[in-house]
Amino acid sequence: MKLLMVSVGSGHYAVAADAVVQIFDPALERGFVPDGGSGEIVRAGARHRVAALPAARTRPAGTGSRLYLVLDEKTGRCVLPIDSAEAIQEVPGTAIAPLPSFIFAGERRPFRGIFFDGRGPRLLLDVGALA
Repeated sequence: MKLLMVSVGSGHYAVAADAVVQIFDPALERGFVPDGGSGEIVRAGARHRVAALPAARTRPAGTGSRLYLVLDEKTGRCVLPIDSAEAIQEVPGTAIAPLPSFIFAGERRPFRGIFFDGRGPRLLLDVGALA
């Protein structure tokens, strides 16, 4: 399974590489209007829903993401603010441990599993739950 390794704040995550349509820098985008608390951005005249990870919600005021991932799962499209996109790595499915369902009981489960990337643990994002 090819995974894109990303960071948000001090959190380390991975997302299925084939679900990433585009990575863009908001500073270089014409017509980009950041999320003003609405949960959406405007990019090139189109609205996109923003999916925020817990680490992004605790980011100090005035410090925005440096990059956005445009994610497309067959269920919908959204953007995910991140601080860095590090690399694409091949990770065998057997190396990913599923997370018990009771960890996220009562809310949409944003993570599918956890694995060790050689430096530390990474959470595998569930793009279907984000999109």
